[in-house]
Amino acid sequence: MRSPLAALLVVLLTVVGGVAAPTTAHAAGAAAYEKSVHKKTNVQRTKRDLVGLRKQRCVQRFADRQARRMADQERMFHQDLGPVLEKCDLSRVAENVAYGYSSGKAVVKGWMGSPGHRANILDGRFRLLGVGASKSDDGTWYAAQVFGRK
Repeated sequence: MRSPLAALLVVLLTVVGGVAAPTTAHAAGAAAYEKSVHKKTNVQRTKRDLVGLRKQRCVQRFADRQARRMADQERMFHQDLGPVLEKCDLSRVAENVAYGYSSGKAVVKGWMGSPGHRANILDGRFRLLGVGASKSDDGTWYAAQVFGRK
């Protein structure tokens, strides 16, 4: 069993201007995990008088895809954020990834204990959030947050 691990922020970009379908039970579990991550992330922000992040379809697609890719490959890694900037028409983007946390509450707590991840969560310039969660074949959760600003 792997211990919970969260990668330090590797990439933060600022720019001006054939996966198998999950089972119904997995999809319901992933949706609950994602909802919890979003809620707990916004709790951290609002405790510090920051605006809550709203879900946005484009960044959500990239977060979902990243979580699925990590779970399928059973390894944690960052995606190239250039396409997120371009396809979602953003001026700023960042990503948090993690694996091994059994709940959305636990992964946000882990990210808040890491300076790079905490900085992303508490960056007042971000307004958008996508959250992806997916279980690997061995039952390990993989999670991705994609933050954005138009």
